[in-house]
Amino acid sequence: MNTRRSGLLGLYEKRCLTITGEDGIHQARSILRLLLEKTGTRDEILEAQLLTIIDELGKNILRHGGSGRLCVAVVQASQHTGFRITAEDKGHGIADLDLAFTPGYSEDKGLGMGLNLLKALSDDLRVGSLLSGGAFIEVWKWT
Repeated sequence: MNTRRSGLLGLYEKRCLTITGEDGIHQARSILRLLLEKTGTRDEILEAQLLTIIDELGKNILRHGGSGRLCVAVVQASQHTGFRITAEDKGHGIADLDLAFTPGYSEDKGLGMGLNLLKALSDDLRVGSLLSGGAFIEVWKWT
């Protein structure tokens, strides 16, 4: 999906894809690089942070839901450009968000640092468990 719009505060471009395996994560990384190029963003540290966010979200989709949806959007707000990355899966959800943010806690023998890593790399992080099952994570990063 490819969406374009402009305005004082609005969506510049958005790309979404279904993640069913590692190839989907690689495609999401390619989409991010394309959007960075289109916006003229040439910040290697920002690019590394955004790529790490995509990797973590993609791996969480596969680990906890088996498959899911990942979207990367470029947002314009006045003179600022931001990236909004969302991930949604249909796994069992996150029963206790406070516990999920406890360093070292993992439901599946992982390192238990994923949500804290996302929090450290983002300017805004929103995490929710969906009533239908699964989780929704929204990450914002401004240039």
